[in-house]
Order: sequence, then structure tokens, then C-alpha cells
Amino acid sequence: MEYRIVSKKPLYRGFFSMDAIEVEHDRFDGGKQTVLRENMERGDAAAMLLFDPQTDQVLLLEQFRIGPVPRQDNPWLIEIVAGIVDEGETVEQAIVREAHEEAGFVPYRTTWLGRYYTTPGACSERIDLFLGLVDSSTPAGDGGGMADEHEDIRSYWVSRAEAMQMLTDGRIASGAPMLALLLAFGCQGVVNNKSFTTEDTKDAE
Repeated sequence: MEYRIVSKKPLYRGFFSMDAIEVEHDRFDGGKQTVLRENMERGDAAAMLLFDPQTDQVLLLEQFRIGPVPRQDNPWLIEIVAGIVDEGETVEQAIVREAHEEAGFVPYRTTWLGRYYTTPGACSERIDLFLGLVDSSTPAGDGGGMADEHEDIRSYWVSRAEAMQMLTDGRIASGAPMLALLLAFGCQGVVNNKSFTTEDTKDAE
């Protein structure tokens, strides 16, 4: 399968960028088609779930996010440490820096969990996920985010079991902590947790 960029037109330049990209690509039926798509360029980002194995707790963050506002949802989302990778940084260097800035901890060990596109239908952003081991009794700073970036971050420790409960009952509504918790600790899905009967089949609806 192949594709080629026919044209690329800048639509907006600010903290993020928006382009109109015309692409010709192969189809699964053997043909070709040309489509025009708008794409937001955010660069690369990283996120890290901080975990203290001695206490079996994870560190969660809360901060105001603009995304839920137009939907009139709660904009103070439960998240994990995350940030954009600055020019000249590796993703691991970036997330260790963010852990210190946002949470006041520097992990003594990091493990890469995976990489994913946040919204591949409209955005080029990729996020690398990490698990960071820390000693919750020895913070390296105050955390809370960078004042010059208008960050206002609250952090708190919860048990691993409580974090997984927050995931399953919907209190965690952001993608990065969802994936990090699942990749770090695993989760038996709905199918594994339920004994299906004939009442659950499509014909029974």
C-alpha cells in the first residue's frame, strides 16, 4: 500500500499548526483515491505513570483542560505526568523533566510501555507512554507545574486498586492514564469478567 502527498496548504500557525493536506492513496480494492484532510501538527509528546512499588500506589494529577469545556463536561481531568517533547530532547528526557516539574519526583527507573497516536484522523501527535518507579517518601521538588506556562496541577497518591477502580467506573476520562494503567497493570476486560448467557445474545435483544 502506497500514498503520495499531492499538496499541503497551511491553514493556521500558532502554538499548534493546522494544514490542509491532499493525499492520493491506494485502496484495499486495488484502486486509488484522492482525499483532502485537515491535520493538526502538535509534535511528539510523552506521558508517565509514576508508581511506588513499596506502597503499591500511583500518583495521579488533576488540572484544567479546555477540551471538555465546549461539551460542558468537567474540565478538571484526572491525568498522569505528560508533556510535549522539546527540540533537542529525547522522549525519555522530556518525561523525566515533566515528572519533576509537574509532580516533584524524579523516577529511579523508567520502563517504556508503548506509543500511540492520540487522534490519527485529524492530528499527527504521538505519545510515548512510560512507567516510572519512584520513592513517594523522597520527593525531589514541589511539583505543581510551571508558573510561566500557567500550569496549576494538583497531585495525590492512590492505591493501585483504587486507580483501577477509577478507570473502570469512568472517573478517569483521559486517554493517557487509561492506557498507562492497562499496560502497566493489566485489566480483565468486560468479556472476561462476565458470564454470558443466552439473554446476552443479539437475538435476545
